[in-house]
Amino acid sequence: MTEKKQLRQREDVPEEQTWQLTDLFTDTAAFNLACEELIGQAHDIASHQGTMLHSADELYTTVAAYFRAEELVDRIFNYGEHLYNSDMTAAAGQSASAQAQQTVTAFNAATAFVTAALPHITSMQLADFYQKNPKLRRFDFIFTQAQQRQAHILPAGEETLLSALGQTITAPESIYNKLNDADIDFGTMKDSHGNLIPLSKEKIYQLYQSPDRQVRRTAAEKFATAYAHSAYTFAEALQQHVHTQNTVAQLRHYHSAREMDLASQFIPESVFTTLVDTVHEFLPSLHKYYALRKRVLRLDPLYAYDLSVPLVGEAPLKPTYEKAQQWALAALAVLGDDYVQHLQEEFGNRWIDVAENTGKLSGGYEEDAFGVHPYVLLNWSNTYRAASTLAHESGHAMQSVYADAHQPYWYSQYSMFIAEIASTCNESLLNHYMRSQFQDNHRVQAYLLTESVEDLLNTIFNQTKYAEFEDYAYVTDAQGDSLTPEKLNDKTAALDALYEGDGVAPNPWANNSWARIPHYYMNYYLYQYATSKAVANTLAKRILTDPATAVPQYKEFLSAGASDYPLAIVKKAGIDMTKPDYIREALQVFDQQVDELAALLDVE
Repeated sequence: MTEKKQLRQREDVPEEQTWQLTDLFTDTAAFNLACEELIGQAHDIASHQGTMLHSADELYTTVAAYFRAEELVDRIFNYGEHLYNSDMTAAAGQSASAQAQQTVTAFNAATAFVTAALPHITSMQLADFYQKNPKLRRFDFIFTQAQQRQAHILPAGEETLLSALGQTITAPESIYNKLNDADIDFGTMKDSHGNLIPLSKEKIYQLYQSPDRQVRRTAAEKFATAYAHSAYTFAEALQQHVHTQNTVAQLRHYHSAREMDLASQFIPESVFTTLVDTVHEFLPSLHKYYALRKRVLRLDPLYAYDLSVPLVGEAPLKPTYEKAQQWALAALAVLGDDYVQHLQEEFGNRWIDVAENTGKLSGGYEEDAFGVHPYVLLNWSNTYRAASTLAHESGHAMQSVYADAHQPYWYSQYSMFIAEIASTCNESLLNHYMRSQFQDNHRVQAYLLTESVEDLLNTIFNQTKYAEFEDYAYVTDAQGDSLTPEKLNDKTAALDALYEGDGVAPNPWANNSWARIPHYYMNYYLYQYATSKAVANTLAKRILTDPATAVPQYKEFLSAGASDYPLAIVKKAGIDMTKPDYIREALQVFDQQVDELAALLDVE
């Protein structure tokens, strides 16, 4: 069995591979002073509670002070989070994180009345306020969005009651997380070398890539069995979460939880249904890919636990971090000199915490500190996937850079609905560039095409499938039916059969994969992965084929922040998400790449 890699201690990581947190605060003393300052600002803002809507000047003073303080909130949160995530075993990070959380929580509690009061401003009152204090117009879109929620705001007493029930409303998710992260036990199994190994989710997903089919099967069966042991509890947690959301939707006068959750970002339900309908049009392309896998791997039948086996064996690309930076700069040069200059600033000024070290948070993320710069966390490994992650997180960072440069703070924080577009567009541009660099190397071409095809499969097809399941759960509960493990298993199996076609045989045990997906507790979040990836892939195609038109439109999209409705912002990039065209364009690329991959692998 491969030995576990020994990680460096934080103090042994070269400084140039760590965050420059002094860009936020020069030292801990400055951070402490900022926390004290924020509490003072919270008290000042809280003094306007009850009088905020009494006059135009009072409204302006309160809202302006609130957003000024929110800028400081961002800096405090970033400092505490990043110091802690750098090494979660270090006392300094633990202390800073705790202080940041306590300070921000106290600020939010003291100032919650500000956003709660905005929907109560009438159109007539706002028009009068604009005349008396024209500076209020800088917040016009904030007020407009608040007014559109008026029909769903309950009387003050009922809102207070709902707020008091907050912990109860989120209890099913908490129960699920405890069950899924703490209580579940996957047991042990023997690996391909005969070693008895303890199983975890991460380890099981690694074993799915094993060339030893018996290892894959055993891991999959162990996974399913562990969830089967608690199936009724998992089903009850999901039932209660869905039922609670359906009840809240009724109380807020929405027709459904789906309408409520999409309306939170001003997304019409037609975007959801158009996604599902259009993806169904391209299921034959997905079936063609599974048939290709079946032939290349020479597996008949091909089971679900065979779907992660690499088609070209060991990954042929093993870039260093420095090489990955060069790839990113070259691949994204199509976006213009200014974009490349911002990337160089990111790479050269310690915006990125690069290396793995003991105690560091796993995975990767980007977080923006308005008025400072974005911060990116990586855990570098010399793989193409890591290079793609660098491009991905840099896409988030560049969207923050452009939005911060063109918008005031209150319009700089772009919607979650569009948050994954810039990041996944970068992934597509990188993949295209890399294929252009290895045109004569069929193995690398096949590897890169497989990466692209699997990315589209996982983020468009699979996330749409999961979104269909989520919708089924909500509709079933709304009709008064219970969500039993048997019903949930059957629906999962039916959707898998629809999406996988005849090329993939069902595993010879109950299909309880629904119990493994925490996103079902995130209220219609999953479909956004699919819409974002479809937009990103279509944008990448247009940027490469018509940069003179597409790049300026894309820059306008990046610069918009939250200054307009999400669909209007995407339209600035030239894509109308109320129509299916953007999804079709992305999935036509998928279909084409499957054919290219088949040709490279000499499969007829």
